[in-house]
Amino acid sequence: MTDFKKQLIALLEREIPELADKIQAGAVDARTPAPFAAFITPEETPVRTLHGIAGYRTMFEVAVYDGRFAEAERLKHRAIAALEGAEFDGKRSRFVSSATEYYADYDLHGATMTFRII
Repeated sequence: MTDFKKQLIALLEREIPELADKIQAGAVDARTPAPFAAFITPEETPVRTLHGIAGYRTMFEVAVYDGRFAEAERLKHRAIAALEGAEFDGKRSRFVSSATEYYADYDLHGATMTFRII
C-alpha cells in the first residue's frame, strides 16, 4: 500500500481546512487545541472459511473533536463526505459506522468513524 498516512492527511486537510496541521496518527495529546482529528492506519483481518482464508477485511478509523457538539457533528459529516469513495492504492473507502462521545474532563465532543477499504 502506498503511504496511507500522507494520502489521508492531504485529503482531509484539503476538504476540511480548519484541520490543517491538526491531524495526528493514533493518540492525541491532551493539550491539542480543538478542532483536531486522529486516525488509525488500516488493519487487515482475515476472512476465514472452512477452506482457509478467503480474503481480508481492511478497516480504518478517523476521529474528529471539537469543543461544541454541533461543530463536532459538522466535522463528522464533512469527514464522511471526504472519505466516502476516496481511493487508496486503487481501492475505495466506504463509510461503515460512527460513534459520538463526550469527554467531560476536557469539555470536548468527539465522533469516531469507521471505514472499510474495498
